[in-house]
Amino acid sequence: MKKYLLLGLIGIVSLYASAPAAAGIAVTSAPTQGDKELAWVDEQIQAILPSRIGIADGVINSLRDPMKMAKPAPKVSTGLRLMAPPPKLGTSGIIAPPKIVEEPLRLQAIMNKAVLINGKWYRVGDAVRDQSLVEIKSNSVLLIGKKGHKLILFLTKPSNKIQITTK
Repeated sequence: MKKYLLLGLIGIVSLYASAPAAAGIAVTSAPTQGDKELAWVDEQIQAILPSRIGIADGVINSLRDPMKMAKPAPKVSTGLRLMAPPPKLGTSGIIAPPKIVEEPLRLQAIMNKAVLINGKWYRVGDAVRDQSLVEIKSNSVLLIGKKGHKLILFLTKPSNKIQITTK
C-alpha cells in the first residue's frame, strides 16, 4: 500500500509540474547564461521597435543632388583685409586648356624618294603637319608652309648601321 501511495504522490507532483499555469502554481528556475543572453536580445529589440521619424520620401525625391553641400552664409566684411584676393583666371573665369606642344620635326632617314620624319615615311607632295614636302636632297628635305614659310630639315648624323651594297 505504501507503494501505491508513493506512486500516486509522484503522479500528482508530475501533473502539477507539467501544467503549472492551469493549477495556479508558479514554477521558477534559476536563470541560466542562455536566458540572460536572450533577455539582453529582447531588450535590444524592444529599444528599436518604436518607429522613428525621418524625412518624407517626397522631400528626398525633390532634391536635385543629395550630395550637394549647402553654401555657407556670406561673410560680413569688417574692413580689414589680411590677404589679397586670388588672381582672376582669364576673362571668363575659366582656365584655358593647356597648349599641346608637338615634338619638333626630325629627319631620321632618306631612302630613294622617301624620307622618315618622326617615325613616319613621306614622299614629295605629302603633308607633314601643316607643311608640304617639296624637295628631297641627299642629306636634307625642304618643307613649305601654308604662308610660304620654308623649313629645311637636315640629317643630324649619318647612320653607320645601315649599309647598302650593290654588285
